[in-house]
Amino acid sequence: MSSILGISAFFHDSAACILKDGKIIAAAQEERFTRKKHDPNYPHNAIEFVLKYANLRLSEVDKIVFFEKPFLKFERLLETYVAFAPKGFVSFAKAMPIWIKEKLFQKNLLFNKLKQHDQNYKSDQNIFFSDHHLSHAASAFFPSPFDEAVVLTADGVGEWATTTVAVGKNNKLEIKKNSFSTFFRITILSIYILYWFQS
Repeated sequence: MSSILGISAFFHDSAACILKDGKIIAAAQEERFTRKKHDPNYPHNAIEFVLKYANLRLSEVDKIVFFEKPFLKFERLLETYVAFAPKGFVSFAKAMPIWIKEKLFQKNLLFNKLKQHDQNYKSDQNIFFSDHHLSHAASAFFPSPFDEAVVLTADGVGEWATTTVAVGKNNKLEIKKNSFSTFFRITILSIYILYWFQS
């Protein structure tokens, strides 16, 4: 039996999901336990729930997957702040301390939080990071009744992409196109430049 714990946290709507042999056993959003709408915090209660429901201890879980890649997201933030400098400096100054303190070292942060669930959980070697839009596509395709599908994701932003096209077949899912993000960035930059010259 293989098991995977999926985690979404530190942005909005923190949640956890547990799979056994590719089947969803349990899933829960942290807000259901804390009663904080769109709770962005580490989903401690949701993880406890899905582990208990699946009758697993964290040290028995084969893989733990986080919903995005922090280093790619940080790269996007830096490039965006440079493109909008100097007007984005206030936002930059607010965002960077938390990125440098915590978010860049997300694996270590997750490991320390996960250890609270099980004293026998002693290695971060089973923690992995997924592409943000691949996580969205997977959450749509794998629970669906379809063996094959084209999956379109449209989101405010991921690590870089805002819209992607993926192809799912049986137990495989692959992003085929994410060039829409370039169009989106150029459009936003054009709007910003027009706004800047008019102010």
